[in-house]
Amino acid sequence: MGDQLADALQTLERGKSRTFKSIPPEPTGTVRLDVTESAGTVVKQWFVTLESGTARVRRPDSETPRPEPDAVLRTDKDTFDRLVRGEERFVPLFFRNALVVEGHLGLVHMLAMVLFAGPPTGHHPRDFVHEEAGP
Repeated sequence: MGDQLADALQTLERGKSRTFKSIPPEPTGTVRLDVTESAGTVVKQWFVTLESGTARVRRPDSETPRPEPDAVLRTDKDTFDRLVRGEERFVPLFFRNALVVEGHLGLVHMLAMVLFAGPPTGHHPRDFVHEEAGP
């Protein structure tokens, strides 16, 4: 299996959200995603900037200065992969301390909503009501 988080970030940078028709214009800011090993050592980082309904994704390198993030989302690769596949949800993981958020929680939550898929059988409650009501 490839790097599912990297694939999801590329999709987001092309302006496609996994849950919204477009990326909402607010909130704006930069989130640093830290992928860790089981021992907690950071092995990969991405910087995702949400601004005016667009997303810019950058990997840090020695030539480009690292932006100062407004928030940090840190967890292990398996947890990120489960989030991308829709097997886990951001809020329950947050409350179970399975991931760490530092800084602007609203910004991280919005990123999670546009980046990570919902459950495979999930749908919006309004859609459910329309299905139950019939034509």
